[in-house]
Amino acid sequence: MRTVFEQVIPPKRGLAVTVKKGQHLRVTDLEGKQVVDMAIFNRENPREKLSTSYSRTRYVPKPGAEYVPRDALTEGDTLMSTICRPMMTIVKETPEPKGVHDTHNRMCNRFLYESYGLGPRDGCHEIIAAAVKPYSILPEDIPDTMDLFMNYHHDCARHRWVIGEPVSKPGDSIEFRAEMDCIVGFSNCPLDVLAPCNAYHCTPVKVEIFE
Repeated sequence: MRTVFEQVIPPKRGLAVTVKKGQHLRVTDLEGKQVVDMAIFNRENPREKLSTSYSRTRYVPKPGAEYVPRDALTEGDTLMSTICRPMMTIVKETPEPKGVHDTHNRMCNRFLYESYGLGPRDGCHEIIAAAVKPYSILPEDIPDTMDLFMNYHHDCARHRWVIGEPVSKPGDSIEFRAEMDCIVGFSNCPLDVLAPCNAYHCTPVKVEIFE
């Protein structure tokens, strides 16, 4: 496959790209332990967008398989839209263990930081909103994101969610195949306080598109 797009996203910055059906999108964690929030929209109708809950719970089963609502997504799994249509398929990821990405938590925002006396500062919501604004997508239309490389798991005994350091190492990546023409908005997560989401140190990531 040939590279048709390549760009490094600096720490705490955003990017929006269009990915055509059949193209591959790769996100590489250049220095390790960096989370990237990703929102996806149908290029022809941005009102159709990523649904992380449908991505976990609506999928084409193998013959005779039981229905299993999943708590994580990994190679071979498909990201579904708000009307249950395939948007992207995860074709490869290199971190070990695989599947350490968040599909449960809402992205950070100004309200979070201001609530803890850390504002004013933009969160992933504001960063993605600025990135997709040229496509006439409004801040209130941004869906829950898939947070690539985010180590977010549930502690059943304490009835709470836990944010751990990402398991991704320098050069680790995740690659998707577009199942429809998409707009993809990214935030190179700016969280370096409150929790070890990015090991308290935000670093650059690389986005590539292949065909």
